[in-house]
Amino acid sequence: MSAFTIDVATPVLIFGERDQIEGEVWLTNASGADIKITNASLHVSFPTPETAPIPIPHEAGIAAGSTKRLTIRSGMPVFTPAGTYNADITLHTSVGDQMIPASVVIASTFIVQLAPSVLTFTGVKKATTLSGAVLVVNRGNTPIDIVAIPDETMLEMVTTPRILAVSGGTVSVEPALAMTPGGTVKFTNASSTVGPGAWASVDIKLKMPATLAAHRHFRVLPRIATQRFVVDLLT
Repeated sequence: MSAFTIDVATPVLIFGERDQIEGEVWLTNASGADIKITNASLHVSFPTPETAPIPIPHEAGIAAGSTKRLTIRSGMPVFTPAGTYNADITLHTSVGDQMIPASVVIASTFIVQLAPSVLTFTGVKKATTLSGAVLVVNRGNTPIDIVAIPDETMLEMVTTPRILAVSGGTVSVEPALAMTPGGTVKFTNASSTVGPGAWASVDIKLKMPATLAAHRHFRVLPRIATQRFVVDLLT
């Protein structure tokens, strides 16, 4: 005979996203005596099966006729493959062990990190080709396809007046940065795929436009997958 009545649908849903899994199960003690829970654990049939303890208070238990919630919360590697995995919650109680079926559902996460976030080139001339590199780190559990970086418009960093405050008939004005569209930068890079938990160095070539004003500050915002990085060009 089971120690507790399970007051939720089974298998119990345990949901995982990024670096944590979480779920809950409501337990009712329908007997006429208090039941103590000495410890509990979660076993998940990942490709490499794992068993982890479920933290519970010391001398935990459920009084006769009472209902309590058991919270299941645990960390996990962010690159755990997405999918649905069979699992079991095991309770060790004063009246015997009880196993509760569960399903661990791991969400697909697409997390791209780029480093450095800013590339700076000085002494840039028209019609020249610049070379740089960006590290692409896969912090999720879904492969990242690195494809050709699209061409991007150069944005000239210029100052424009900005009103800071109007008080008592006095207006305070201070310059602020603004961006004016300029020419187009053409990018060249190799295609590759970065697996979950892996990283790759992406070599990039930037072809400057045939017309480029001197002594200016231009900014380009190219994109790799879902993330953009900054390229500052000082001519």
